[in-house]
Amino acid sequence: MTKTKPGNKLWFVSMTLGCLMMNGCGMNSTNSGRPDEPGPGERTAEEVFTEFMDAMEDTVQQSGTTWPGWDRSDTVDHVSEPCGVHARADGRLYQRQIEGGPIDDPQAAVERMKAHWKFQGYTIGNIFDNMGANTTGIEIIASTPRGMVLIFTPSKHVSFVKVMGECTLDPAARKKTT
Repeated sequence: MTKTKPGNKLWFVSMTLGCLMMNGCGMNSTNSGRPDEPGPGERTAEEVFTEFMDAMEDTVQQSGTTWPGWDRSDTVDHVSEPCGVHARADGRLYQRQIEGGPIDDPQAAVERMKAHWKFQGYTIGNIFDNMGANTTGIEIIASTPRGMVLIFTPSKHVSFVKVMGECTLDPAARKKTT
């Protein structure tokens, strides 16, 4: 049996990860294999921001409760965060979590949201339906074909929506929205 030196393992892992990143693995933006659509990171900040806000609004509307801190028409002062398209932090994405009212039947709310998101063409990810003895909420996670992530957490006390938008390389995303 041949033993590999620790330094060789580190080199191998570094090279493998570097090759994967250069080939596009690990990106959160995709054109779903459609050559007529923009590739990873190529959409404008305006397109990505509008899709982000629309997804937040759609989730709020489908949730079955009120969201006092949310106003779709308020597009001022959104600041993007670093994300990776081709390298670790070469792009920017919009992200926000909002708090809403209680939902009497969280399980039914998750089932409705799941059906709606599937209808929208989203991929349903994890559903956490047992978050501990003192927690009355559950959580569902979905992603869009272009890599946006949506999280809906309804509970009998307070509910949450979190949306993490698509990563863009557009320099305009580095500026606060106005």
